[in-house]
Amino acid sequence: MEQDNKGDSLKVLITGSAGFIGSRLWDRLEAEGHEVYGLDDLSRKTSKRRGDKNEIIGDVCEISNIDVLAQPFDFLIHLAGQVSVVSGEADPEKDFRTNALGTFRAIQWAKYWNAGVIFSSTNKVFGSLEGVSTPIPDNQPVKPETNYGVSKASGAFYVSDYEKGWVFHQSCIYGPTQLGEEDQGWVGWLSNSVRQGKPITCFGDGSQVRDLLHVEDLVALYSHVLAGRLIPGSYVVGGGPANAASFDEVLESLGGRVDSYQDWRPRDQKYFVSANEGVVASGWTPKISINDGLNQMKG
Repeated sequence: MEQDNKGDSLKVLITGSAGFIGSRLWDRLEAEGHEVYGLDDLSRKTSKRRGDKNEIIGDVCEISNIDVLAQPFDFLIHLAGQVSVVSGEADPEKDFRTNALGTFRAIQWAKYWNAGVIFSSTNKVFGSLEGVSTPIPDNQPVKPETNYGVSKASGAFYVSDYEKGWVFHQSCIYGPTQLGEEDQGWVGWLSNSVRQGKPITCFGDGSQVRDLLHVEDLVALYSHVLAGRLIPGSYVVGGGPANAASFDEVLESLGGRVDSYQDWRPRDQKYFVSANEGVVASGWTPKISINDGLNQMKG
């Protein structure tokens, strides 16, 4: 049975702490009274330094060689990674080093300190899911079909093999501070493009469906784990059927329109909606509706 650790102060390391999710998570955990450290190499142009004394600029592959991290920690929340399918195809070696090797080394560091590990995985570990049109369960077979999917699946298996490991196969995370790019963080990219009057390209026909999970709901789930309310395991996590929408529907809600269409990207999923079986059974559920969340994204 899981234990309720609410109120306990934990020492937590967030990798990828300068990113969209990491920065929001740091705020939440610090407000809850946890001692938070962050590690980020600032390789993404959207990364933002925090200026905190516990902020470490460095490579997750060198985690065991960073002096300040040579001390016991209670939890590692591993968000650092190469996050784009397109970039993974263009530079598979960098993709492997960041996602597979980086996660392997992070896990070995966590095991040394007997720390719990939460790993931010991706829906891309399941491949194209051709013909699937119903919510994805926690036991969906892993079948990656891209370099990015393979590298993230490798990391997910290492974490799943650890008795204190939680794997979250996440889909579309969004929120009002998301900058986003055309190949990753697409809701933020759409929102900013509409606001700035930039042309919008859709890869496919606009009918592809995703469930949107607000970043505040995601970091609440991470906090839920730290409080001891979810047993270790592998979970499919998203906004669920109530927060699912097509590309066209999301863009319309943001007040925009498609300027041009291009072919589907190879092995892209036409449908991904999380069943949220295990996480909902543990007492967590998304609180921010897709309508309220998209309204926050408008200019």
